[in-house]
Amino acid sequence: MNKKHLGIVALFILCFSFALAGKSAQAATTPQETSVSKIAYVDASGRLVLKFADFSDAGYTYTVTNEKTGAKTDTAQLASKKGVLTVSLGQLYSAKTGYKLILTSKDNTKKLTVHYYTGKALGSYSIKQKSNDSVKASWTVSDKIYTRYSLELYLGGNSTVAQKRISVGKTAASASIASSSLKNARYYTYLIGQTTLNNNKTVYYGQGMLKTFDYVKKPAKVKGVKAVPNANAAKLSWNAVSNASYYTVYKSTKSSSGYKVAKSKCTSTSLKIKGLTGGKKYYFKVVAVSQAGGKTVIGTQSNAVLAKIPVVAGQVRNVQLSFDSKKNLALTWSRTAKATSYHILYKKAADSKYKILIKTKKSNYSLAKLKADTKYNIKVQAVTRIGNKVYLSSKTSKVITVTPRQYRDKNYNKLLASQVRSIGYVGNKCIYTTKKYSTEVKTAFVNYKGYSSKTKYLIWISHYTQQVSIFEGSKGKWKMIRTFTCATGTAKNHSPRGVFKITYKEKGWFYTSTKELYVTHYKGRNSFHTRPLWNNGSVQNPTIGKPASHGCVRCYNQDAKYIYDKMPIGTTVVSY
Repeated sequence: MNKKHLGIVALFILCFSFALAGKSAQAATTPQETSVSKIAYVDASGRLVLKFADFSDAGYTYTVTNEKTGAKTDTAQLASKKGVLTVSLGQLYSAKTGYKLILTSKDNTKKLTVHYYTGKALGSYSIKQKSNDSVKASWTVSDKIYTRYSLELYLGGNSTVAQKRISVGKTAASASIASSSLKNARYYTYLIGQTTLNNNKTVYYGQGMLKTFDYVKKPAKVKGVKAVPNANAAKLSWNAVSNASYYTVYKSTKSSSGYKVAKSKCTSTSLKIKGLTGGKKYYFKVVAVSQAGGKTVIGTQSNAVLAKIPVVAGQVRNVQLSFDSKKNLALTWSRTAKATSYHILYKKAADSKYKILIKTKKSNYSLAKLKADTKYNIKVQAVTRIGNKVYLSSKTSKVITVTPRQYRDKNYNKLLASQVRSIGYVGNKCIYTTKKYSTEVKTAFVNYKGYSSKTKYLIWISHYTQQVSIFEGSKGKWKMIRTFTCATGTAKNHSPRGVFKITYKEKGWFYTSTKELYVTHYKGRNSFHTRPLWNNGSVQNPTIGKPASHGCVRCYNQDAKYIYDKMPIGTTVVSY
């Protein structure tokens, strides 16, 4: 074997030696004692009960050893995260012997040691909750080996940290814990006898848990109750009461009677009560309630507080999308009774909260500031100012969801056309306007309605605005070429409304001293013609721009002549 081979062998032996040394060191690991909160006792059935804060995630084993002889009496493997261990002692219970329980983690790094005594449990024990809510335990001393006794209270059946503990001497037969030191809770009580053996080096335990009880202190009277009126609601607030689990709120329309529950379990110190009627007075009381386990104690009701609900604006209605004079997308709505202004609220579709876009006293608003390709939710809320106080309506309008550019492209003609109204009649009065529609509105109306004509012309009579508009083109592609003021029929002599066509023409109607020229018929004898003229050509009745005829459409001379000369027979006439 050459030197090279000898070196390799030596290196292999060296590595193998280190590996063996590592395994030996690992096997020799000594688990470290772990200090955890625990309760250990022998119960009346002769079992060791150990409740402890688990110290291992991977499981562990336990062994039980006789402290006097060193003999191992029990061993077992436990699952991980098991914080309660019960070991049956059998005949060991009556042996009055000291035993040691050792739990060791699966990785052999931690251990927990508990010493216990297997003598008799305490005799004739009891625990009571007295009238003043103090806790008193009593017992009979049946085994002289106990040198002290401990009355312990825990929160939770598996808790290992005592909330209260009273320790008394060997000859004592009772122990009490004052209620002043307790809080509202369900308590688990333990009475444990203890002794010392082996020159005071080891403590052993006797009797364990006796019973559970619920301690609930009557809460104090609620103070500082305030009621702030709002639109169909009232905002209540009050001072917190110590030991209160929750609060019950009562309301009535009378100060001294008729109270009913408005909210049964309110866990905060404020509450908004909705659904109240404007103009009414409401009275409110608040009471604190303490609860623990199955026990509930109700405190004293607070003094009554008054909230007078204001009469404010209701829900905004008829919210619609439209276009303004600059062809921007706009929002319109009906004015709301009692509203002094409006808030337009908006949010992007993905946002959670609405923001105020504008505060306005108008019933319309341009949405030009919104991004054209962003989707928005928009709604309107009425505002009522009474003196120096401002109230928001309890309900907003319906929500309008819109992406401005998409909506404009799809609904431009529809929205403009929706602005067109028909004339109305109340008795002998005509409901019309002197305002005129824009060219965009007029064009959108005839195109959106889908009117057609056998000629390349279309005539629209707007009774509401007292105007005639003439279009050239074809269905869906009409363009306005002329518009002028007219006078349609009065309330007693309505002009016919509907879709008609030009049927025939007459040079004029001539009477004894008057005449009407350029007569173009579209519905029986109903026609376009001039205003009544004297035979010398001067105007006999100058009225125009308001309903004044017996059913025909009166026009200025040049406009009547234009229809007579330019509009062919068969041209559609829309009378609306």
